Amino acid sequence: MRKLLLYVKLGIITILNGISAKARLKRFLEHALIYERLGNVFRSARIFFRIIKIFPEDPRSYYGIAMLYDNKGRYDKAITWYEKSIKADPCFVPARFFLANALYETGEKNLSVECYKNVIRLDPNNFWAYNNMGSVYEELDMNTEALECFRRALDIIPGHHKALFNMGVVYSKMGYEKKAQEYYWESIRGCNKYPYSFLNLSLSYKKEDKLDRAIVVISEGIRCNPHASFLYYNRACLLAISGYIDEAFLDVARAAKLNPSYFSYAEKDDELADVRMHPGFKALKKIISSERNNDE
Repeated sequence: MRKLLLYVKLGIITILNGISAKARLKRFLEHALIYERLGNVFRSARIFFRIIKIFPEDPRSYYGIAMLYDNKGRYDKAITWYEKSIKADPCFVPARFFLANALYETGEKNLSVECYKNVIRLDPNNFWAYNNMGSVYEELDMNTEALECFRRALDIIPGHHKALFNMGVVYSKMGYEKKAQEYYWESIRGCNKYPYSFLNLSLSYKKEDKLDRAIVVISEGIRCNPHASFLYYNRACLLAISGYIDEAFLDVARAAKLNPSYFSYAEKDDELADVRMHPGFKALKKIISSERNNDE
């Protein structure tokens, strides 16, 4: 039904395409985006190339092609087209923002930072530019700069869970675990559907050897995010080192059911050595192996 409505919309757009140059450009762009949503990438690309021939000065068609490559993980190609979009209009913020993201994906972290700075010059209240730039600074071990970026992001959107989480990451990295825990708790209060805040808070308590508290936190994370496989796996580790082997095995099984890769991790993880002695572990291995063979 959804596809039928999209095709009806395509027909309407086709009729309206001749109204004016500005209207035609808008309709062409909508046309291309609908085909992209339908999964017809080649048809979408053909329309974008057609737009470039008719409206070479408009940045959105170059940007559209860049996004097609970006969504496929072909970042080098995407970067080329983002740059063409920026050349067409140096003030086109979306192209600059996603260029920064693509540069990060290719490992060009310093160039990525410069691109985020350019976004902020054009759009000083761009929350995501500050947040993403802060994450890059954190990976570059530039913790002071990272914290400043996250603070600026929080000035724009106070209480945003991801910026709060990122503040916690940096403070933990700097050895300020209590401060990190405060930010993780704030992040959870802001959004309990972000499982990484529960994970990092739990691991922070684990560092302090507060295993019972770590288990309580990660269990609450599982209650709020029942499909987060990594939470089950990490709770299994906490339970195992606390001596709750049966419960730990059940969590390994739950994690593996959601993501079979976690069984492979469990086969090597030192913290789960006792779990591998559990009578159900070999049976679980057979089930995982059988499912993999069926998939092949």
